[in-house]
This record gives sequence, C-alpha cells and structure tokens, in this order.
Amino acid sequence: MKLRAVLVGTCVVMGCSDAPRDTDPFGSGDAGGATAPTGASATGSEGDGSGPGSASATSGADGGETGGEPIFDVGNDTDTPGTDCGPDDMDCGCNAVDILFVVDNSGSMETHRAPVIAAFPQFVDEMVNALPMGTDLHVGLTRATGFYDPGNSGGWGGPSCEASVTDGVFYPPQDGNNGENGQQGRLYEHDAQRYYAVSTGSDTAGLTTWFGGAMTGVIDGAAPHSNTETVVAGAAYPFHPANAAFNEGFMRTNAVLVLFLLSDSPDLSPPGVPTSDFVDIVSDAKAGCGDMCIVTSGAIAGACYNNAANTNTRLTEFMDGFGGPPVSWVDLSAGGTPDFTGVLGTALAEVVAATCEQIPPEG
Repeated sequence: MKLRAVLVGTCVVMGCSDAPRDTDPFGSGDAGGATAPTGASATGSEGDGSGPGSASATSGADGGETGGEPIFDVGNDTDTPGTDCGPDDMDCGCNAVDILFVVDNSGSMETHRAPVIAAFPQFVDEMVNALPMGTDLHVGLTRATGFYDPGNSGGWGGPSCEASVTDGVFYPPQDGNNGENGQQGRLYEHDAQRYYAVSTGSDTAGLTTWFGGAMTGVIDGAAPHSNTETVVAGAAYPFHPANAAFNEGFMRTNAVLVLFLLSDSPDLSPPGVPTSDFVDIVSDAKAGCGDMCIVTSGAIAGACYNNAANTNTRLTEFMDGFGGPPVSWVDLSAGGTPDFTGVLGTALAEVVAATCEQIPPEG
C-alpha cells in the first residue's frame, strides 16, 4: 500500500509501548452515577482486540492530501508476524480499532450534522477495505460539553481564539455526574448502546444506521446546547478513570485509537489546566500500547488549530500531542459546507491500516 504520509511512529523507532505517566493530574475519583452494561452490537461480534501503532498524515483544509511529503511504502503483504502484514494475515498484531467522535453540540454545529452522517458510510467502506478481514471496530460518540457548573448558563469567553475565565466552575466527572447523556466524557447512548461493535467482513449496515441516529442525537436542535465547547476535555475524559466503568468495553488496550474532533469553535477547556494534562489522560489509558497507537483527525475551527497569529495553541498542542500532527483535518471556520467525505476518507483509513501493520502480536 502506498501512502502519502508523515510516519510519526513505528515499532522500530518508538517501540510498541510507553511507560505510564507519573501522575494523574485530576485524580482517579469514582464514576458518578450508576454503572450500566457495556454497549454491544446488534450486528457483528465484539472482539477482545490486540495491537496497533500510529502514523499520521497532514492534509489541507479541504481534506485532501498536502503535497510535498515523501511517499512511504508501509506494507509489503508479507506473512511475517510482527512486521508489515497483508490484508488477510490474521497472525498480525492489529485486530482492533476504536474510533471516537468528539462532537461540539453547540447550536452552530447543527448545519454540519447531515454532511457528517452522509460521509460516514464511505468512511466505513474504506476502513473495511483497508483493514484485515476480521478486524473488530468499535465506534462511539461523546459530546464536547458538560464540564461546567452551572451548565449552559455559565461559560468562558475571550477574544479570538484566546479563552479566558468569565464565570462557571470546571466540573469534571470525578466531581459528580450531571446526568446528561454523552457529557463529561461519557459515551453517548443510542438505542441502548454506548458504542457499536462490528467486524470487517461482516454486514456494516447496522453500524451506519446506528451512527446516523447517534450523531443526530448528539447534535439535537431541540436539546439544550452549550456555549462552552470544551472539545479537548471532551476528547480526554472518556479515558479518565472516573469514566472507566461507564465506558467499559469501548477502548481496548492494544487497539488503534482514533480521536475524531468535530468543532467549529475555539477550545474553551480551562485555560489554567495545561494541555499536557489532557494529553496525559489519554496517554495513560493507552500506556500498554503507547502514544504510537493514537491517531488524531477531525473537522475543527482551523484558524484556532494552526494559526501562529493567535495565542491559543490548545488544539494544536492536543492534536499534535501523540507524536505528530493530525492525519487530516478540515477547517470548519472557512465558511460553506466542508468536505467531510474528504477528511473521513482514504487518508484516515489508510493511516489507521498502516498503524495496524506496524504492530506485532501481543506477547
């Protein structure tokens, strides 16, 4: 497989596991609220997963690939376990991928709901074609909101991409459960499922239907919206120990973890909390596999992601915090309807597959 990419980690360069971080900056805490059973798929089977690694490619704001990078040959269809593996080689280490959509559910995001839903089936098809047969996919969604008390009436504001405290108190899940579906890092529950599990090679129609319903619910025009778009906190807290019981089963230790951020706003996570603390939450959860197993992508407010003129580097620091820049991203601040098919497309699917190919079997 030929892939135009910047490979940010391989087993050769980085190893297949990172040592756990020294501290939990937010404390473990107990999961707020009642614990419910793990989400399970109505179609397909849940796998126990093993292995991944991480590669990343950059793209332009339209979701296409940026020119100028070298072309890497990341697979050679060999049958040697622990090296580059062919699409049908089940001796390979990677047999699980966990994909989390972190969704800003502010009112302005409603216009992007339908295009994301429309682009998703093609993304699934490309993932199925890129990954080995029998790879277990977990797909989940969470809202990038709910981290403030008082909820929607409090918030943060500031000029341009600079967040500054106005009112409201940061309210992470270890401090309590606000009871809202899919907030504070809890997975969004749709049709009694907190994530959907399906294997490549099986019927994915159920996944497409479930995702459409879940995305519609996450960005619900009739539901209360939040003016505090904490997309970085929303991406980190699904993996915090406080949510471990609620989100149980979604993340496999040795699976590729794909974080897909959706937000048309500057990130409004607490300015006083270093971005590295949020990166550490995810890295600690993936310590058994390492940062090379984490892939970032998304459709975000590009001016606040990679703009040297502004002083808020939160999105840049987080999305680049696992070894390299996002696989691809589309700029939601550019106006018009972005190319969600482009960003949820071949580049992301092939980078995830390339990530898998670099990981040897467990043990």
